[in-house]
Amino acid sequence: MYYTGNEIVEIAVRIEENGYTFYTNVSEMTGKENDIKHLFLDLAEKEIQHMAIFQKLLEKYEPEDYAMANEDASAYISHLAESHIFGKPEAGMKLAKTIKSPKEALEIALKFENDSVAFYTELAGRAKTDSKKLIRQIIEEEKEHAAEISRFLTGK
Repeated sequence: MYYTGNEIVEIAVRIEENGYTFYTNVSEMTGKENDIKHLFLDLAEKEIQHMAIFQKLLEKYEPEDYAMANEDASAYISHLAESHIFGKPEAGMKLAKTIKSPKEALEIALKFENDSVAFYTELAGRAKTDSKKLIRQIIEEEKEHAAEISRFLTGK
């Protein structure tokens, strides 16, 4: 399957929307005020910021093909998009409803952030315009989120 630049950015928006939904719902699951609840609320807020950046890409920049006209590149991006933990509509809500503990939510959050880094790294590597800078900014933020989640999981 071949994705246009706009379709890829729309997938990125959906990933961020699902992340927001997941983080918001699991923050409510934690109940009382604590560091994990605040982490999830902070991550939810950052997903909103990422959505805005991707929306700006859709509005401001010319559509890109992200150099994926060849079958291998297109297949790889398709795989990343389809296998991303939050790549499908409503995935954030569905997954949040299955969470049994804050630790499980943190583990899923870590996978989400790492999947996002892989997807956006591939996207940035194929971008040709100033959108590359914005995507790289998001990658760095996703890496920071993963590191913060890891600290909660390891207690360090």
